[in-house]
Amino acid sequence: MQTLSAEQRRFFEQAATTYQTDLSGDTAALAYLKTRGLSPADAATFRLGVVRRPLVGHEQYSGRLAIPYLTPSGVVNIRFRCLQPHDCKAMDCPKYLSANASETNLYNVLDLKKDSSSIVVCEGEMDTMSFSLAGIPAVGVPGIEAWQKHFARCLEDFEVVYSAGDGDKAGAKLNGLLAREVKARPLRFPLGEDGNSIYVKEGTDGLRRLLG
Repeated sequence: MQTLSAEQRRFFEQAATTYQTDLSGDTAALAYLKTRGLSPADAATFRLGVVRRPLVGHEQYSGRLAIPYLTPSGVVNIRFRCLQPHDCKAMDCPKYLSANASETNLYNVLDLKKDSSSIVVCEGEMDTMSFSLAGIPAVGVPGIEAWQKHFARCLEDFEVVYSAGDGDKAGAKLNGLLAREVKARPLRFPLGEDGNSIYVKEGTDGLRRLLG
């Protein structure tokens, strides 16, 4: 597991602050977040931003949504999501890029400190935000390839761990991995659905029903 230098931490903090400031006046990015069920206040909770004034070295992320990875000690990574209204696969456009591609982090680790006997492990940041906003502690990984063995230690204090892989083959594989790694109980999504889509359609109650 990589340890960031003080200079790297300062850079990530500066980037997150700059991009969060730029989001407040960006109607296009705010409109996209609204389609994902996220208000400006929700965006502020997770310090979401948009890259309109890229810092040196971030020029390739221009126009993308900035998703900081927040920890008690500060920002340790930022992932950047494409906001263009196109099919990223068809356009050979990476949907997500990471500022620190050499390091994989759990997303939303601040929820590990919440007073709860259970936690949800989600497939992706948007799903994680949705569960967390619904009052259900959640952390996230970008996909099965991003899981690291040491993540299991972060979940040892919870009586119940749920896995929230998307309602597709990739999600089923993630659920299987988490069942083996942390004895996670899978949440069952309809085909093509995920935590964020349920949150958009049904709100907090929709996510809570999944937990039984």
